[in-house]
Amino acid sequence: MKTGNVSLDAILSAKIAQAKAEAITVTVKANVPDILTISDLELSIVIGNLLDNAIESCRTVTGERFIRIFISMKGTMLYFSMLNTAGPKKKKTGSLFVTHKDGAHGFGLRRAEAILEEHGGWVKYNSEDGAFTSEFLVPAIE
Repeated sequence: MKTGNVSLDAILSAKIAQAKAEAITVTVKANVPDILTISDLELSIVIGNLLDNAIESCRTVTGERFIRIFISMKGTMLYFSMLNTAGPKKKKTGSLFVTHKDGAHGFGLRRAEAILEEHGGWVKYNSEDGAFTSEFLVPAIE
């Protein structure tokens, strides 16, 4: 992965390898500066959680399984968009979607949302039959 940001390259490379090992097709278009105001750890938490959820969603689908990622700068803001295959449309509880995981769950997305909000950004999710989208916009350069 060559996005322009070493930390982003590392998290994307690891998650893409995991997805490909599970026969999930991944396409990425990304171009970002090396230095961002959001920390490497915070960026890894946010993008790592979104990708973990996309991979988990793809596991529930038979047939074509894919994740499409687009990351770029919009002025001083980092924009992230991801589309992945999914099962039937999911129902929302508050700002999050209902999951079928056992035990405690939902903390990763809550943490990701909190990080983006701390930086003055936002995140949005959309569920439709067969597809799920995640996108966020966050101030990332001064």
